Amino acid sequence: MTLDDIPRRNGLRFPGKMALVMGERRLTWAELDRRVNKLAAALVAAGLHPGDRVAILLANCPEYLELYFGIARAGMIAVPVNYRLTAREMAQILGHAEPALFVTGSAYTQVAAEALALIPPLKHRWLIGDRSMANAISYESVLSAMHGHRMPTVGVDTDTFAIFFTSGTTGLPKGAMVSHRNLIANSFNQFVADGSRCRDINLIGTPIYHMGAVFMGITYMMLGCTQVILEQFDAASWLAAVGSEHVSVALLVPTMINAVINHPAIDSHDLSTLRLLFYGGGPMPPAVLAKALVRLPCGYTQGYGLTETLEATFLVSEDHVLDGTPSQRQRLASAGREAVDAEVRIVNDQGHDLPPGQVGEILVKSLSVISGYWRQPAETQAAIRDGWFYTGDLGYLDEERYLFLVDRKKDMVVSGGVNIYTKEIEAVLFDHPAVLEAAVIGLPDDQWGEAVTAAVVLRPGMHATEAALIEHCRVHLASYKKPKRVMFVGELPKNPSGTVLKRDLRPRLAASMSISTATGGASNG
Repeated sequence: MTLDDIPRRNGLRFPGKMALVMGERRLTWAELDRRVNKLAAALVAAGLHPGDRVAILLANCPEYLELYFGIARAGMIAVPVNYRLTAREMAQILGHAEPALFVTGSAYTQVAAEALALIPPLKHRWLIGDRSMANAISYESVLSAMHGHRMPTVGVDTDTFAIFFTSGTTGLPKGAMVSHRNLIANSFNQFVADGSRCRDINLIGTPIYHMGAVFMGITYMMLGCTQVILEQFDAASWLAAVGSEHVSVALLVPTMINAVINHPAIDSHDLSTLRLLFYGGGPMPPAVLAKALVRLPCGYTQGYGLTETLEATFLVSEDHVLDGTPSQRQRLASAGREAVDAEVRIVNDQGHDLPPGQVGEILVKSLSVISGYWRQPAETQAAIRDGWFYTGDLGYLDEERYLFLVDRKKDMVVSGGVNIYTKEIEAVLFDHPAVLEAAVIGLPDDQWGEAVTAAVVLRPGMHATEAALIEHCRVHLASYKKPKRVMFVGELPKNPSGTVLKRDLRPRLAASMSISTATGGASNG
């Protein structure tokens, strides 16, 4: 099975059922399959060959998903591009992937032109929308010139489906080569964890260029489910879509869940059809999860994984217990247990397995682990050894093999020679009633090596002082873990998927510290 089998099979099984919905735009499975056939034929007619790359620069839209399927049917490789990148950053990705075709939307013609000017000329450019772009032809005109006859699938399930460039939260993006088999295997794992069903309606609010939206969409499209698409996430639109489209399942990252449950109009929306929220993509503060379980009383599933591994563990709905035993409540802070197809190890710096309760690097093995990074053999060799993917995340397994994430290796703070895990401090800060969001990093410090520094966004209308938040942490944590400084900010830098970008936060806080450190600060001893 390859991923383009999804619209083909659903076009036969559910021809009149809605496949894709976005506002007034609606495509049945039969219509989607015909457009996928036309797209595959157009790619071949343009002179592209199996294995060629097709770059996509679009906001969320139905065309994005049909592009994925059409490219797959023609045996080619999709290269989704983050629309928030600068032209130079886009050019870096395009230069590395060397696409044969570039597809963009009207909203991005200027940045696309700037990016394309920085790389060798591309022969093929297709444009979706009503604006013009130099040397680009209309996407719809290309499709309309093609027949909708059945196009045979080219390729096998181990072929690369797409090159997903990592979000770059810790450095320059790398091109993860995700195969058809990777995503299909992940879907079967998710069926078991979610209790997925054919009648579900999935709401896509995270960016479709990102792995989260793709794996969630693939899972539910394999079952023939309808996908409701938001161009981009905002809490008001998300709440409205759940009610108007009778949404039953959705993926949100923790920052998005936080925005939804704190939206002032949440009680005015009918959310009765929502049966499951899937969350991942970053640490979920226990205080936010506890509030979500009350404000959005549906089922919850957490998935832990990277672009390179997909979902390695699941914390399933029956684990989301607020009033259970101490061990049950403790599990809410975990990432759950291994997926059916996955295995997790915790190792020290020498690669030796650690016993339950000891913190080390998380390793993952499953059919969903990628084969490597595009044209980066050294990075591939460093990340994948003997079939195990070295995640760079720190965590531990308990006696029942629940996985507890502690930090990323690069986010861990070493202060006074002691390892301090930022996730633990962030969870305590979220417990303060005035804190809406928090992120903790380490900044260079002459005395401590690194100083624990927190960036905090306060709730509207609420007030807290730096001293009060430091004292709050001191009460709930060992003294050496409490922040040395707390900086109040209007917002935290995030990528479009809602993940906090600590690499962008560090220089901002460092600049503020250089101005304010002369006034002194609380001791971190």
